[in-house]
Amino acid sequence: MGSFANWLWGDKAKVGYLLFASILLIFSMLGAHEIWTQEHRWAEIVSGMFFRHDFLHPYLGNTDYYDKPLLSYWLIVVFSWLNQGLTEWTLRLPSALAGVLTIWSIYRLGVNIKDRQLGLLSGWMLLTTFYFVFWARTSSADMLNLAGSLFAISWYFEKRNDASFFDYAIFFLILAVTSLCKGLIGAIVPLIAVFIDMLIQKSWKQHLRASLFLAVIPALIVYLMPFMASSYFGSDAFAENGLYLVYRENILRYFKPFDHQGPIYTYFLYLPIYLLPWTIFFIPALFSLKKRWKVMSKDMKWNAWTLFALFLFFTLSGSRRSYYVLPLVPFAILLTADWVSSDKSVNARLSICSAIMIVISFVFLFTALDLMPKWYYGRYGVNKFAEALKSEASQIKPWSTWNVVTLDSESKLQFYLQLPPTAMNYHIKGDVRGNLPTKGQLLLLWPLLKSKPPNTIYVSRKFYVPVLQKILTNYRVFEIPYPDKPFSKINDLDVPVAFIPR
Repeated sequence: MGSFANWLWGDKAKVGYLLFASILLIFSMLGAHEIWTQEHRWAEIVSGMFFRHDFLHPYLGNTDYYDKPLLSYWLIVVFSWLNQGLTEWTLRLPSALAGVLTIWSIYRLGVNIKDRQLGLLSGWMLLTTFYFVFWARTSSADMLNLAGSLFAISWYFEKRNDASFFDYAIFFLILAVTSLCKGLIGAIVPLIAVFIDMLIQKSWKQHLRASLFLAVIPALIVYLMPFMASSYFGSDAFAENGLYLVYRENILRYFKPFDHQGPIYTYFLYLPIYLLPWTIFFIPALFSLKKRWKVMSKDMKWNAWTLFALFLFFTLSGSRRSYYVLPLVPFAILLTADWVSSDKSVNARLSICSAIMIVISFVFLFTALDLMPKWYYGRYGVNKFAEALKSEASQIKPWSTWNVVTLDSESKLQFYLQLPPTAMNYHIKGDVRGNLPTKGQLLLLWPLLKSKPPNTIYVSRKFYVPVLQKILTNYRVFEIPYPDKPFSKINDLDVPVAFIPR
């Protein structure tokens, strides 16, 4: 494995190997997994944009939903248009491309703050970090935010010694585009990192010139254009103001959180989890800082200070969630990789262990996140249920002529059944599934069940079947088999079922 490490980040290593492995791991069978976690939001919002022919006003179902800026949706729209259809693959393609950009950015950042060896080793470590690959294969704004932030920082380090107006303009444009994906955090993280570097290098006077301030103007125009377009064109019924939502979701949430109020120790728990499997090296690397500090370069000290500053910034926020820690991961990886490549007393053993972990982690991630979902969802899942239901209902009459009503079903069924945003979708507020509702309670919660309009299929969960059978007496229950536990990936009571008129 010592010689293999030489092929990964030593004399025989090439960045092409790293990029090829990144594309292989992140893009292989990208659409095999059915939509999960937050992906149903992006699926609903983008499908709603196509349905309404309105790409300036995001709706979640029939509800105004400007919680995120527009760019993450627009990227999916473009790929769906090129693909001639919205699929799991087109949903995840922006995140996958952002994942590869992140690998390239950490490589370039490692090269610029130390050497090529650090860049390559950091790239391999990040590529074999579980949660990095997880989010790179998930449709959301989080990987777009990470890629843009790290790309902006790497661009700064490429140009910091002799920056021109063009270099400043590109930097601020990257911040603007990144902020249009998730929010102002896409600009705040790079600006904190750059500010710390200017303090360490004492170079802030070098950059305080007219060209810097003029370079901000194009970025401000690019950032504001989608919000202005959303305000002045299109739907008069759309009530939410995008710029107010930026304030609410980024500034108000930081100081006066209204949700996601995790405990103060949230990131002490989740940073080690998000670094797996490299946590076993990160912890000793962290404790070795005191001993290594005197011999560390200014740039490596910058990385450590940036990690601590960002950790403090996120911890002091009143709003905390596990995956908010993602922007800290590259800096922790760089710190870990520097320890592995710098500690001469144990360098040979660390190199061998690192190479073994990279190989094992790569194989594990490829198996767990690429191959296994391909096998499982080729046989089971909500997607298979939707296909079977459409086939079954089409034997009676064309699927497009049915009226489909969902009754507290999983949100992703909207996507797989290709239901329009106007389709009736009943939910139950709060968690009442601990005790099965009575017939009277369900009729009160879902009044449509009293009238039972014709040509209607009801889709719900197995949990409600005993009561719904008493209400929908002239309907037959339709479901598909799922594997027996321990192989089943969903709760038996959440298995989707449909009630089709006899």
